[in-house]
Amino acid sequence: MKMSKKSIIAIVVVAVLVLASAGAFLIWKAQPKGIVVAVSTLPDSLNPVLDQNTSGLNADELVFDGLTNFEVDETSGKLYTELALAESIEQDPVNKKTYTALLRGVSWHDGTPVTADDVAYSFAAYTDKENNSPKRDYLMSFIESVTAIDEKTVRIEFVNPLPEFRAYPVLTFKIIPSKYNGQEMQVNMRAGENERKFATAPVGTGPFKLSGWEIGKWVTFEANGSYFKDRPQADTLVIKKVIDPIIRMNEMRKGRVNLILETNPMDRAAVAKISNVDINSYMPYAFYEVAINTKLFPNAEGRRAMAMALNKPALIPTITDQDSGVILNNGPFPSNLFSANIPEYVDEPMPNLLPYDLEKAKSFASSGGVSGQNAILLYPDSMGEFGEKMADGIVKQLAAIGLNVEAKRTGDQVFKRMVYTEKSYELALMYCEGFDNLYSSIGDWYRSKGTQNITGLADSKLNSLFDSWDKEVVTAKWVDLTLKIDQRICELSPALYLCSLEKDVYSRGLENVAIATDNPFLSVENWKFKD
Repeated sequence: MKMSKKSIIAIVVVAVLVLASAGAFLIWKAQPKGIVVAVSTLPDSLNPVLDQNTSGLNADELVFDGLTNFEVDETSGKLYTELALAESIEQDPVNKKTYTALLRGVSWHDGTPVTADDVAYSFAAYTDKENNSPKRDYLMSFIESVTAIDEKTVRIEFVNPLPEFRAYPVLTFKIIPSKYNGQEMQVNMRAGENERKFATAPVGTGPFKLSGWEIGKWVTFEANGSYFKDRPQADTLVIKKVIDPIIRMNEMRKGRVNLILETNPMDRAAVAKISNVDINSYMPYAFYEVAINTKLFPNAEGRRAMAMALNKPALIPTITDQDSGVILNNGPFPSNLFSANIPEYVDEPMPNLLPYDLEKAKSFASSGGVSGQNAILLYPDSMGEFGEKMADGIVKQLAAIGLNVEAKRTGDQVFKRMVYTEKSYELALMYCEGFDNLYSSIGDWYRSKGTQNITGLADSKLNSLFDSWDKEVVTAKWVDLTLKIDQRICELSPALYLCSLEKDVYSRGLENVAIATDNPFLSVENWKFKD
């Protein structure tokens, strides 16, 4: 039978499609079993020295340890630090800038022992200028040097004398091996192929070790059977990419997802009605504020007018007017800074130096040149419905002093470019995070050349206060300096201070999930499936 040319082409096309389908079937991989954590974005790197996205930072907690680690008290839900790779850390009784750490007999995931050289190398990598580590400035502001004395002994020289309660959080930086694949690692972790490979196939000491990475789908971790704090109770953990928040919730309802990290405070009431889903809430070391471009609003009195025009409890009814789950902040530091950390010294909230006072705000708005102005308040897509409601509440309240503000939602990348790179914004609704419990790095937002200074604020008196604050080791004097910094920033008012909100993590089918910070994996070795 003679076939036409079209028939032959059709048969060939069908055959190609069949073969392609068979090939796709052959290379398809089933999702590994285990605890499934749904995220919108997978880690972009597992090298804790280099810049990472949020998923990468979280996953570091699975793979690595510091000399000390942050831990969660399951009873109180509070964060604390305890010894990790260090078996002991002692302060020199004479030279109080010097600490000596003795390492445990711990091995890397590949079986090689952890040594003092690894600790010294890690610090060198974090502080190497070529690596441009986000932790570089923070670590160098506290630590002068890290030296290997012998195989298991490390000497840490701090820039200034530090009490233990402030030194331990600094020493939580993750330790990485000085040798990888049998080769000495270069300090510049961007330089060689071996160093670059470490970012996607790392070796650590943590409770889990990397076991698989399906690009765009999931990253898999297996339990470290020789973990120094006992073997994790779960055998496998999978970080799975699920971009759409509605799909994430549907997957949890069906039991295909055990943990959702990215949640919206507006959803809490609806989620509470879902059977078998636990809401794990915690107060993060973070806060919401409205950054003010001081070049466009140069008058401090006008900026104070904006601050005093805000009736914070009324910004988002059912959210900001609650007795629990929200901290209304009076200034740059969260209002519970002292009471949450040093209640034995100060058990009172930070003073309210910019109280809601509409009449005074109107007066300041007039004398400060704010009344009658127009401005755009930017907020990023990632804030979702919450950001929209917060922005609308701010717009309405600032209208009362004659400032005409338009709220504008924009993509996250555009928001970052306009706020952080170009600084071409007027007002920006910000979620400020990445702090420790004492907000030790908050100076980055306010020093004249601070890495996070997006407002353009430049004040020599404030710079000097931060210099003294960073060096202070006597708690009572540290408290006094904190109050002086708070007062000076409130006088300058480069931002409108809003609130800190509890964040929720949803879990299903799991026990022993304790969340205390933005990193959900601090208690991960205790997680297990419910019987």
